Amino acid sequence: MSTNFAYYCSGHGYGHATRVSALASHLLQLSPKPTVTIVSEAPPHVFSDSIKLGAKYRNAKIDPVVQQPLAYRIDRKKSVDVLNAFLAKRESLINDEVAWLKANKIHCVLSDAVFIACAAAHRAFLPSALVTNFTFDSIWSYLSAPLLEPPTPATSAPAPPSLATLAPNPSPPATELELEPDEPIPHDVMDPLADQIARDYRNSDLLLRLPGYLPFPSFSPTHPLPATDWIDPAVQRFRPSVLASLHQPAEQLQLYDSIPFPDGGPKKPLPRQLKSAPLLVRHPASDIYSAEARRRLLDSIGIPREFQDPQKTKIVIVSFGGQVIKRPTHSRNGSRNLSISGTPMVKPTELAPIPKQDDLSLGSKSPKGSPPRSSPPTVLLDDVDKTPRLGDEVKEVRPHTPPEIRLEKLKISLQNLPRIATPSHIYVPGAPPASNPASPILQRRPTFPSLHEMVGAASIEEPEPRLLPDGWIAIVCGVAKNWGEEDLPEGFFVAPRDVWMPDLTAVADVLLGKLGYGTCAECVDACTPFVYVPRPFFVEEHGLRELMESSGVGVLLPQERYELGDWAGKIEEAYEKGKFMKAMKRQQGWSDIRKREADVMARELVGWVSKWYELLDSESTSSSYSLDSSTGVVGDVTESDESRTLQPQVGLGLGLGGVPITA
Repeated sequence: MSTNFAYYCSGHGYGHATRVSALASHLLQLSPKPTVTIVSEAPPHVFSDSIKLGAKYRNAKIDPVVQQPLAYRIDRKKSVDVLNAFLAKRESLINDEVAWLKANKIHCVLSDAVFIACAAAHRAFLPSALVTNFTFDSIWSYLSAPLLEPPTPATSAPAPPSLATLAPNPSPPATELELEPDEPIPHDVMDPLADQIARDYRNSDLLLRLPGYLPFPSFSPTHPLPATDWIDPAVQRFRPSVLASLHQPAEQLQLYDSIPFPDGGPKKPLPRQLKSAPLLVRHPASDIYSAEARRRLLDSIGIPREFQDPQKTKIVIVSFGGQVIKRPTHSRNGSRNLSISGTPMVKPTELAPIPKQDDLSLGSKSPKGSPPRSSPPTVLLDDVDKTPRLGDEVKEVRPHTPPEIRLEKLKISLQNLPRIATPSHIYVPGAPPASNPASPILQRRPTFPSLHEMVGAASIEEPEPRLLPDGWIAIVCGVAKNWGEEDLPEGFFVAPRDVWMPDLTAVADVLLGKLGYGTCAECVDACTPFVYVPRPFFVEEHGLRELMESSGVGVLLPQERYELGDWAGKIEEAYEKGKFMKAMKRQQGWSDIRKREADVMARELVGWVSKWYELLDSESTSSSYSLDSSTGVVGDVTESDESRTLQPQVGLGLGLGGVPITA
C-alpha cells in the first residue's frame, strides 16, 4: 500500500508554499504514488504545480502569522496579540487535527513549519517530520530584540486613492507606517510563548534541515532560546560561536531524545534524527535559457522587442513576495526626471479612469514599441500629486451626471483600482512607497537640508538618486490584475500575477526584493544576483544571508535608499559581482541536478516512513501495536498482519532511519 502524507504548510509567506509544493511534486512522482494532502491557510493557487500532479488541498487556520504591515517591518504588539489569541485555542485546534488525521488514515505528518501539526501527530501516535530551514519559536522569540523601527520620514507621499479617504465622513486612513510605538517585547512576556511553541516542535521525530538554516532549539540544546542571544547587535550578524556550530555537519550536533508517545501509544521505533537536505526549489522551464523561450516569456509580459536583447538591455525583477497589504502613505523624495511607460498586461478597461490633471502633464511618451495608450475622459482633482486625499474637492467630472452619482462612482472606481505608481512614487506590493527621483512634482516641493548639511558637511555632494542604471528595465511582480499603470517610470513593466517566477528569475540579470527562502533558492538555482532590503526583525534573514554569501550573490540595499528610489548603484554592484556566474549558467542551460537531489530526498522520506512501520510491526507480537491500514493509525491488534506493513524503499543519500544507502 502507498504512504498517506498530511503536509502542513505555514501561511506566513510564499516561501513555505513554494518548497512544500516542490517536495509534494517530487513525492507524487514516485512509484508507488503516495497520497499527499496539503493543509494550509495559503491559497490553493500557490500549490498549483503539485495539485496538478494529484495533491489534495485543505484550507485550515493552523498557525498564527506575524503581523507584517510591510515586507521588512513588523508590528510587534499586534503580533503578540495574535499569538496569544491562537495559543488560547491551541488545545481545541490540536484535537481537531487529531480527529482529521485519524479520519483520513494518515501515516505520516510533514510540517513546514507548523508547530501544532507536530503536537497533533504525536497525540495521534503518528511519526512527524519537519522540512524547513527554521522554526517559528525563534521567529517569535526574536520580537524581544532591542531594535527600533526607523522613524517615519518627515516628507510624505500620499496613499493611492481608496474609498476610506474620499467618504463624506471618513475614518483616518490606516497605513503601514501608522504602527504602535515600537518597543521590544519583554522577555518575561515573550519567552513563555516561544517556549510553548518549542515544546510542540519537540514532538517531531525527524528534521530535514534545508539550506539557509538557523539553530533549532527544539532539536538541539546547543543554542537554546531566546533567539536574541544568537545575534551580535553591534554588527547584526551571528555570534561566532553560533556560526561555528551552524557549519558543523548535522550528524555531529547533539540532539534531544525523542519524546515518547502519550499513554496508550506504542514505543517509537526509530531514534530522533536531524539530516541536511538539499535546496528545495521550483524548477524553471527546461528551455528557459534559449532565445526562443526568453522571447516568449518577455512577449507575454509586454516587453517591447527592442528591450529584449540581453546584450543591449538588462533586466531587474522587483519582487517583495506579493504580500496582500494596505496602501502606504509616507516616503522619502528624490529628484531625477524620468518619463512614464505602459504595461499592456494590465488592462483595467472596465473600471472608471484614474483621476488626471490636465495642466500637470509629465510631457513624456511611452518607450518606442510600447502599445499606444488610450485616452479616456478625464476627472480633474485639486491636488498637485494627482492622488485624492482627505478633504479633496472634486472640481469637474463627466457632464450630464447628477453630482451625487458622480461622486459615488468615483469612490467605487478608486476603491477597486489602487495604483502601482503616481507621478512621484512607486508602490511595489509588500514594500513601502519608493520615490521616483524623476518626478517633476517632487522637484516642485520644498526641499529639506541633507544629513551632511545638518552636521556641517554641506560641501560633500551626494550622488543623484537613480532608480535604474542606464540600459536597464524593471519588471514588477506580485501586482494584482487591477492595479493601475499610468504613471510607471520609464522602463518599468508589470508582470502578470500568475507569471512563473522560476522562469522570470532565470531570465533576469538581477532581482531586488526581501530575503525569503523561495526567492533566495530560485536566485541561487538561476545564478541571479540578489539586491535585498534588510529586515532587522526577522532572525531568519541571518541564515538566508549566509546562504546567499556562500552559494550566490547578495548585495544589501538599505531601507532608506530603497524608499528614496536610489536603487541603481546597488543593482550595478550586484550585476558586476554575479555576471560571470550568470553568463556561465546561461551558456550551460537548465540542469536537472536540483530535481535529482529532491527526487532522492522524496524517496528517502518515504523509505523512512516505511522503516518506521516495518519496525513497529515487527514489535507488534510483544507490544500488540501495529499499523491499521483501515484507519491509518496505530492501534491494538491481536496478531501480526504483513499486509498492513508499508514496504521499505531503497534510499540514496540522506541515510534516514536505517534505510539502505546506495551509491
